[in-house]
Amino acid sequence: MPGRVIALAGSSGSGKTTLAEKLIRRLSARGFRVAYLKHDAHRFEMDRPGKDTWRASRAGAATVSIASAESWAWLQRGAAPGIGRLVRMALRAADWCVIEGYHGSRFPKVLVVRDGVAVRVPRPRATVVATYGDPVPPEAIGGVLAPHFGWRQVDRLCRHLFPSSP
Repeated sequence: MPGRVIALAGSSGSGKTTLAEKLIRRLSARGFRVAYLKHDAHRFEMDRPGKDTWRASRAGAATVSIASAESWAWLQRGAAPGIGRLVRMALRAADWCVIEGYHGSRFPKVLVVRDGVAVRVPRPRATVVATYGDPVPPEAIGGVLAPHFGWRQVDRLCRHLFPSSP
């Protein structure tokens, strides 16, 4: 499973979502199905106030689902499953899984760094397989020694992360 999963770590504003879009776009262009898992440190609201599923949830439904011919969603209240379970679920529907956040997970990570944004080194440090963004000396990122890829080196980063992909 870890060979089909990459996590993007870094502080808010470092560029993780932009990198996720680029990686997903490149993998999708090669014909792969890609799952995206995002950890939100804040509360999020996926439902729209006043709509049917929102109303059912507010009435006490623990789970709501909505489906159409093109897509479906399942929203469940309560504690989220662990990242391992979420990844297993995602890989049932996809070839690759791109994770944003979950800094403490055991999955391989790309540390995204941007000048002027405090560096948040993921745990464990040994899971960092690359850094991306602005050049940062190893001591500024907790001594992590991994190949670095600049902002315009996404294709090189993809070859590093996904060497077995066509």
